[in-house]
Amino acid sequence: MVSAMVRQRRLTSPVVGLSVLLVLSVIGWIVGDQVIDRLRATRCTSPATVVITAAPEVAPALSDVAATQDTSADCYRVEVRAETAKQTMDRLADQNSQDRPAVWVPESTMWLRQARDSGAWRVPESGTSIAQSPVVLAVKDPAKGKTWRDLIGPGAKAVAGIADPAKDPASLSALLAVRGFASGEKDPAAATVAALRPVSGNPAEQAAELFTRPLDVFPTSEQALERHNSTPGATRLTAVAAETPVPPLDFPYVVLPDAGEAQRRGAERFLASLRSGGSFNKFGLRAPDDKAVVLDQNVVDESLRTWAGLTLSARVLALMDVSGSMNQIVPRTGTTRMALAVAAAERGVGLFKPATQLGLWKFSTNLDGDKDYKEILPVASIKDHLAGGALQQVSAIRATAAGATGMYDSTLAAYREARQKWELGKINIVVIMTDGRNEDPKSITQPQLLDELGKLQDKRRPLPVIAIGMGPDVDVDELTKIADATGGRAFTTADPAGISDIFAQALSTMLCQPPVCRPQ
Repeated sequence: MVSAMVRQRRLTSPVVGLSVLLVLSVIGWIVGDQVIDRLRATRCTSPATVVITAAPEVAPALSDVAATQDTSADCYRVEVRAETAKQTMDRLADQNSQDRPAVWVPESTMWLRQARDSGAWRVPESGTSIAQSPVVLAVKDPAKGKTWRDLIGPGAKAVAGIADPAKDPASLSALLAVRGFASGEKDPAAATVAALRPVSGNPAEQAAELFTRPLDVFPTSEQALERHNSTPGATRLTAVAAETPVPPLDFPYVVLPDAGEAQRRGAERFLASLRSGGSFNKFGLRAPDDKAVVLDQNVVDESLRTWAGLTLSARVLALMDVSGSMNQIVPRTGTTRMALAVAAAERGVGLFKPATQLGLWKFSTNLDGDKDYKEILPVASIKDHLAGGALQQVSAIRATAAGATGMYDSTLAAYREARQKWELGKINIVVIMTDGRNEDPKSITQPQLLDELGKLQDKRRPLPVIAIGMGPDVDVDELTKIADATGGRAFTTADPAGISDIFAQALSTMLCQPPVCRPQ
């Protein structure tokens, strides 16, 4: 019996021993993993800061998620900054900016593409949607049975408003919807213009202004409408959803190329948290919908060109010749070519709407060191220029005493600047006013200029040159070749006294785009 017990003990001892070892191993693995996490957290003395610039509509939701996440084990921290898309876009396009975020979350993918078109070409064209807010029509009455086509389609009778669709994603969706409704009409282009004309005359500069205007209907996001309706004392508005899906506010999460390796890792982990556990309902946002309608860039570009033609919204960079020959007295006028050119420029300002952006350079030779050109007015809206005394600055322009005409270098520099700062939804133009021909022997040659202008062409982003020449010394062939290389036109007059009329003719012709009208 004793022998049997000894045999049993011998048989069971290895089993018990292995079981004990297994239990100890599991305990050791669990405890060891916790120790490693603690050690890792302890070792993280300098967590990577992931700076996220986000649209004000989504920034509070991101901050809320960041506050609930324990990121110490992964050695990163999140800093959310609420910022408009335009502010972030300008910083990313500035090659000298040192304060760049690691992540950008604008309210719409539209802004990513605009950033690339504005010079921030390293920004990705798309990102990962982290939330969504459908675009709806806000109406004053219940509008039972009314559809988008009834409210803003061809022939609609409601008093509708809209913000600039190049700056407001909700208004862009409405513009695309109108275009879609008109596509079934006999003349789609005319139907689109007819539907947009009532709202294009006085678009709101800011989307928030639409809520304060006497309108029957206007496009907005579901989130913005809910926020308005929850404001004490506000007139309640009804949301009408689109019968045919339109692009929503999709809040793309984009990790930017300047982010360091540690920032990128932190940004990707934070994105995973947003996609898996981030609930934005309390902020008026919906979960992302990967099947939502996406923007077709070709359709967007075409639609915004139509809008720009309707509103005469432009971005103009003008060059004014201040060479010595501009001091010559024009017969029968008793005044100089320079004075007539300045008067024409002042009149030209009146052709533009307040939101039109204008910049002005002067050119001759060696105006700024060895540069033949110098900025007089930075690109800004006509409204801002007038408020800042721009007309007085233009009136003060004087010709140089003995400077020559440095046209080629100045034209190329201005064109490169305008190309880099090209803006979607505007008629982008470079204007040259001169009384002569290139006289700078140190400049690039005409073939070199035309070759460089050819390389800078982009059919998706037209940038014509309007060349305006006055006086008997103008080289018409030279100006025509420069304009033709960019899809623009040259306007010349042998009599400098006619500069005012030719200037107005040139701008009014080029600012009138199809399908509204065609250049003559």
